[in-house]
Amino acid sequence: MIVDNTKGSSAAEVPVPASPPVTSDVAAEAEIAREGFSLWERLRSPRTLISFGLAIAIVVFVLRGLDIDLATTWQHMRQANPWLLLAGLGIFYLTFPLRALRWRVLLRNAGVPVDEGRQSWASMPALIEYIYLSWFANCIVPAKLGDAYRAYLLKHNGKVSFSTSIGTIFAERLLDMLGLFGMLVISAYFTFGAHMPEGTQIVFGFGGLLVVMILSGLAGMRWFSPLVHRVLPRRLHAFYGRFEYAALRSFRPAILPRLIVLTAGVWLLEGFRLFFVIEALGPAIGTLSLSAIIFVALSSSLLTALPITPAGLGVVEGTITVVLTFFGVDKHLGAAVTFLDRLINFWSIVVGGFVAYLFSKRR
Repeated sequence: MIVDNTKGSSAAEVPVPASPPVTSDVAAEAEIAREGFSLWERLRSPRTLISFGLAIAIVVFVLRGLDIDLATTWQHMRQANPWLLLAGLGIFYLTFPLRALRWRVLLRNAGVPVDEGRQSWASMPALIEYIYLSWFANCIVPAKLGDAYRAYLLKHNGKVSFSTSIGTIFAERLLDMLGLFGMLVISAYFTFGAHMPEGTQIVFGFGGLLVVMILSGLAGMRWFSPLVHRVLPRRLHAFYGRFEYAALRSFRPAILPRLIVLTAGVWLLEGFRLFFVIEALGPAIGTLSLSAIIFVALSSSLLTALPITPAGLGVVEGTITVVLTFFGVDKHLGAAVTFLDRLINFWSIVVGGFVAYLFSKRR
């Protein structure tokens, strides 16, 4: 278990009043900063066990609701082209250097000294490792606790204030949600035109709600900080002062174009990952346009924002399978695509992340 025994960087200590969007998150993150973070304890917690039970229930519900025959689905999976699946795996893992480069920009904006001398803790390999370990944590514990774990890794290795680190990760999540929803709308327009099929309203409704919450949170931090500051317990003022400073400084106008390009690159690669998975199944799945495939990939990624199960386990599987049926894909083929895609972007993280966690010197 990591112990919180550092004060953070001087740039992160600027006392800016805070206004968090969700007060309960303030207390939870402050508690982690104060008491430490143990993946093993989180994994054994009742909340984690309940979330895995819920994920299994959702998968069973979808399989029974669509009347999917697992033997037929397995037969489709066995016929997949392994080289195209490996290409999808490679495309997926290319997103980590892009995410690390973007996070480095955000850290620099927030005043973290990532460029001073030879900072091994802030090198690209180190940042990639932090992100990968945090994704591993998100795959085995609910509520996006991997984000807090990543901030703690940076604090443990680089002596960066936990609240400053979590502020940059918060900014990163905002970029992801805004970029994902924007590209989802564009891909839907090229796929469906002005007439959206039944069922897609749920995806756009959820995405639109997230965007409204994000913009409201940013407006709250920028304009209503003194009001929310009065509501917070005094012990949280300094913590969220640093958090707010880092989150708002991350969006400097001069750097926004670079952040937008990096975010677009991440989500395009996510779409191409699913493209190669679908191509691996060959002519059996029919012809889907690239915009339709990106729409399916982004729809499932959007629902990983739900903190009820680890990395959206169960929810994502159901979404990909159901959305593929909108395009006339056979339900058994849709299930095969779902399982193969999750083999890449979930189970490879679980296995690879566990190995990295065992041998990492930065964990």
